[in-house]
Amino acid sequence: MQKVPIKKAPGYDGIDFIVLKTIFRTNPDILITFYNKCLSLQCFPNPLKTGVIVLFLKKKGKNKSDIKSYRPVSLLPTLGKILEKLLLERLNHHLRKNNLQHPNQYGFRTNRSTEEAILDLLDKINSAKNSNQHALMISLDIKGAFDHLQYTSIKNSLDNLKYHSNTLETLIDILSNRKVAINTSQGPATWNQQQGCPQGSCTGPAFWNLVADEVLQQDWPQGVHLQAFADDFVFLVNAGSKEEVKNLANKALQTFKTWTDKHKLEISLDKTYYLHINKNRLGPIWYSGIKWGQNNIKRASVIKYLGVLIDDKLNFAAHLSAIKNKSLILHQGLKNVAGTSWGLSKNIRRQLYLTVVEKVILYASAAWAYNITARQQRLLSSIQRKFLLNITGAYNTTPTAALQVIEGLMPLHIKAKMQSTLVRVGRLGRNCDYEGTHFDHESYEQPSPPSTIHPALFSLEDRITHGGQVPSNRTPIEVYTDGSKINDQTGSAFCVIANEAITKTWKAKLSPANTVFQAEMLALKAAIEWANTANEDVNIWSDSESSLQALKSFNVKCKITQEAQMTLLENARIRLGWVKAHIGIKGNEIADTLAKEATTDGIPASLPFPKSFLKKQLLQLSLSR
Repeated sequence: MQKVPIKKAPGYDGIDFIVLKTIFRTNPDILITFYNKCLSLQCFPNPLKTGVIVLFLKKKGKNKSDIKSYRPVSLLPTLGKILEKLLLERLNHHLRKNNLQHPNQYGFRTNRSTEEAILDLLDKINSAKNSNQHALMISLDIKGAFDHLQYTSIKNSLDNLKYHSNTLETLIDILSNRKVAINTSQGPATWNQQQGCPQGSCTGPAFWNLVADEVLQQDWPQGVHLQAFADDFVFLVNAGSKEEVKNLANKALQTFKTWTDKHKLEISLDKTYYLHINKNRLGPIWYSGIKWGQNNIKRASVIKYLGVLIDDKLNFAAHLSAIKNKSLILHQGLKNVAGTSWGLSKNIRRQLYLTVVEKVILYASAAWAYNITARQQRLLSSIQRKFLLNITGAYNTTPTAALQVIEGLMPLHIKAKMQSTLVRVGRLGRNCDYEGTHFDHESYEQPSPPSTIHPALFSLEDRITHGGQVPSNRTPIEVYTDGSKINDQTGSAFCVIANEAITKTWKAKLSPANTVFQAEMLALKAAIEWANTANEDVNIWSDSESSLQALKSFNVKCKITQEAQMTLLENARIRLGWVKAHIGIKGNEIADTLAKEATTDGIPASLPFPKSFLKKQLLQLSLSR
């Protein structure tokens, strides 16, 4: 409830998330009782199933009189959306615990991203090329996938999970008696919804993934790879000869068509293409007979996949050309609101460049910018130059390098490769070389898999207090923790006080690259592990509010925090609280002194470096270049 966004539009009842958060803060039992009753009755209340449809024009320039030019978004009651989220937490826990989510589905999955999907696909394409094989990339577009998803398909997929519980029955109940409403000039029109997952629904993506997993789990022959990002499917078929590739591709497409026919889904042939990557690069080989049913699939030299244009030469020339065209539109928009002597200030223009323009240009740079060529560097410099001239108001004859120095902006091609390395090492877990330095991903923090704790068993909210509150019960044993960073040295410590006497101290020295947050969390983890062996009620005190908040969070991605949570849940006699630092509290002052001493004489402790340190290293190497 604390994390729900407050700036989301409410459903037909007008109750927004601000109202729900206020109710939960003042009288949480109202909502807790309501949601528990829904779960026990296996009932998703009918009034929470009605969505108000709002139409948005998909793209500027579309025919406004054509209904297909609009994207329908469903505004659902906020009470129902919270219930959906609660049910999904339990469903996702079951899927993760039993390893029921297919690894080739990248959409709507924790710690998965478009960049990972693109990079994994490119790796397989390059592997086929290096093995001297022909490869076909086939991009499939499903017409209105979410709108045409059948309720029977969803129910069958849920039943196949063999997850007999109130959670599953309540999720199935979502699909009955659904209604949609739209405001018209004659008043609101309402009708029953017989299929589809409305955009705006929390359960829609999860339901789609369950149905899509069926085709991903097919026993595909060697040389056939299928992956998906939500409803964006792509095949990669590779073999030693073009005849083998054609036969493999047609068999795979027939299997996929059987799945779409079963679930009453249709492929848009106008948006379905195949791309041939020639093994010998002696010129294009034109295939005939790559079919969807009785229809030929069109060949393309470029396919757009998740926003990146992949060409048959794999040099991303088409993608960079598209970036250039997009940047011209952005530049013209900037010129419309700011000239050399009027409009937005230079500082705002610079901020717009950094926060909007660079983000658009460098999207998925992990896929296309790691092995950047001299030609690509020149193109990126020409793109950046237009914005630099607009920001500085300098003469057109001013050298690009001078403009970059004046504004303190990194050359775009260097920024692109730096960003590519940062994503590969810090998020995707790949080893990389940058400016002659090797980066091992195991040395840096990686996003941890979601917690294996069942949501219903995660009961730390009442045992961890912060923001000036104190635990309700004092105990004979009090533990104080602290982390410190002095002269680029990092230390972590805790002390145990019983009957006003110090009975135990612990100190650890971390790497200079580790952060104070890591030191604070390590001290808390060590204190929790010690308290778990004490067989007594123990209060643990910390002056790090951010660390305590992290321990209370269910969806935390930090491994050391997850380990501390697991230990806490094993022992209900441990409670944690926040104390204000440097106000004379004896235990806190002792822990602070110990943490400072730990920077020089603590026992060595090894923790992965934070992502901020990786970014700092890359920035230093980039500037030295």
